[in-house]
Amino acid sequence: MMSQKKDSKKITEGEADLYLDQYNFTTTAAIVGSVDRKVFVLLRDGRILFGVLRTFDQYANLILQYCVERIYFTEENKYAEELRGVFMVRGENVVMLGEVDIDKEDKPLEMMEKIPFKEALKIQKEQNQQKCKLETQKSKDMAAYGLVHDFHKSDMY
Repeated sequence: MMSQKKDSKKITEGEADLYLDQYNFTTTAAIVGSVDRKVFVLLRDGRILFGVLRTFDQYANLILQYCVERIYFTEENKYAEELRGVFMVRGENVVMLGEVDIDKEDKPLEMMEKIPFKEALKIQKEQNQQKCKLETQKSKDMAAYGLVHDFHKSDMY
């Protein structure tokens, strides 16, 4: 009995990360290495969320804690953010998910002007309406030539 306990070793968190990094997952199991780490999530409607990934399921439904929603206007060099707290994201709305380097995440924001979130939402809504008009016209133009243009109003990323 004693020899079995001596032979079994617990792996450290760092060793677990190395072990998991060796495998290329093609399912939501790929997310397991990002649990309890700060991540960004791009949603189909164009929203960008930053928060600590606490858990997920087989459908890539995510729970983010300390979640912040950000809106970027890179051409105007402006951004806005608002605290969302604990946030659940339905997996079918996730376009992209990635870990954030917490040592470097604030550097780009230092060069940008922070604006009120309500003002940013108003600007973003106008930009999205403009994009919808352009894409609708593009669809009509392509349809005239028998081509199909794949655009849906919910895909604003």
